[in-house]
Amino acid sequence: MDSALVHVRSDGKQQAVPLKAGKILIGRHDDCQIRIPAANVSRHHCEVVTGGSGVRIKDLGSSNGTFVNGHKVDDAELSAGDVLEIGTLLFVVRIDGDPASIDPEALSQHVKSAASSAGADAATVNTPLANDDSSVDFDFDFDLSDDDDDQPAL
Repeated sequence: MDSALVHVRSDGKQQAVPLKAGKILIGRHDDCQIRIPAANVSRHHCEVVTGGSGVRIKDLGSSNGTFVNGHKVDDAELSAGDVLEIGTLLFVVRIDGDPASIDPEALSQHVKSAASSAGADAATVNTPLANDDSSVDFDFDFDLSDDDDDQPAL
């Protein structure tokens, strides 16, 4: 199974982060394979587990939560096209090339709709795609090499 998280910025630019089999730690600490240096991301925010049974996301007790399709989750199975929110960053789950393309405008509407159905006022939803402030967009680090000599065991 070929899977990736596609980071979608408010300006429409996209960056695919390939997911290798096993556990991938996401957070702002230096030991994370996907490092997001933002104050609203916990040091060890969540982990993605990929393998023969699919792709799962597990929140690691983060302060601000991990959201899938606008709903806060502790542990959830991910499907192709799911929208993952970590801090102010949005990722679309891509599995075996599906979805092939991502429309940022449709993604923004999807996030607002999901938040609205979860009880939030869609007009006040603050997501990167609903916010013209490009300061919420930045590059993040990821190290998914097979050289795990400098990575702690997860």
